[in-house]
Amino acid sequence: MDENKKKKLYFRRKKILGVILTVMIFLYSGVNLYINGKDYLGELKHIWRNATHGYTTVTHAMEKVEDALTDEMYGKMCFVEIFSYANVLMDKREISSFAYIKDETGSLHYATFYRDHDPEMFEYAMRVYRLKESVAESGTNVMFVIAPSKYVPDDGRLRMGLPVNDPHDRVNEMMFYLNRLGIDTLDLNNYLPNDRVTYEDAFYKTDHHWSVDAAYYSTEVLVDRLAEDYGYDLDADTYLSDDSYFKVTYENGMLGSMGRATGICFSGLDDFTAYYPNFTMNFYRSCIDADGTEFEYEGDITQTLYDFEELYSTDDVYDVSQYGLYLDELQVYEHIVNNDNPDGLKVLFIRDSYFSPVITFLAPMCSEIDAIWNMDKSHTIDIDAYLSEHEYDCIILEYYPYNIEEKGFSFFEDGQ
Repeated sequence: MDENKKKKLYFRRKKILGVILTVMIFLYSGVNLYINGKDYLGELKHIWRNATHGYTTVTHAMEKVEDALTDEMYGKMCFVEIFSYANVLMDKREISSFAYIKDETGSLHYATFYRDHDPEMFEYAMRVYRLKESVAESGTNVMFVIAPSKYVPDDGRLRMGLPVNDPHDRVNEMMFYLNRLGIDTLDLNNYLPNDRVTYEDAFYKTDHHWSVDAAYYSTEVLVDRLAEDYGYDLDADTYLSDDSYFKVTYENGMLGSMGRATGICFSGLDDFTAYYPNFTMNFYRSCIDADGTEFEYEGDITQTLYDFEELYSTDDVYDVSQYGLYLDELQVYEHIVNNDNPDGLKVLFIRDSYFSPVITFLAPMCSEIDAIWNMDKSHTIDIDAYLSEHEYDCIILEYYPYNIEEKGFSFFEDGQ
């Protein structure tokens, strides 16, 4: 066969393959729209409604549209699991171009090859300082808390050369500035893991969150610090004793956010241990979700602060994380009133999802707890204005190490 015929045959095969792939894509798209069309349409209407009411920006709305199209894609997790299993067969410890890496215990970590220096770190600390100064006249105490990183340096769990995203330099720099500015700080990296809550018990393999065991222990640490620094008596002997809660472990039932991204074949499943109160207490709770929708609950602690739909949902494991048992994992705004402890402490949390279990465990010891998640792009609360209208005994700012960035400090900017 001469050279020209070979070229023609080569390009003919390419065209045939291209046509076949194009037809397959259109067929798949048609099946996807047939099965999920109503869900897509409903989600698009919901996004449009939020955009027209000012609950979201155009950019965020477009991101929500893209998320809706990909999250509801027909057979999505089947494709993810096939890719996941292929990585397992190759004995790989990274997946999706090093989006995640896996240590020798099977626990997933964030990965990165480059860590850029953030020149605004001191400015973030100054915003915390300005916040503290703004409430000083009312006698409000302010504490900055760092949740522990899942990555523990030099513990030998990772294969040599894997590019883990180590946030400890960022944490140390932030804590340095805060301490120099006279801000009370609590770095929970110094407390976890430990002999009581080991590494395996402190973090989920498939999720970036700490475990409920770690959150309960950290509540004890926080209460001790509040007593030591500010003299608050929160009656920990009653509400954080060995008899205050009972534990139930649900085996192989949880798939965290990291596991949903990589597939069960690569990540495995986690056990989930829940803490349930041995006491009754009457609460009122109102909250606002990221779409601006308000919810109200009233009744016993388990009826108001626990979301059992997250635990016993009939949805498949890819849709629900049991970590949402506590305060639905994360809402933009929480207002919790303890009707049985009207003279207790009044606390504001500026926080992320790490502290949802902590707030639940702390609520019986307080009269009121408000909580703001200020990193949400669609419905951000103006913290400066909010603090001018509300007073608290204590304000606690809590940050997961990877959340120490510009959008996490959207308050008291530019010396205001």
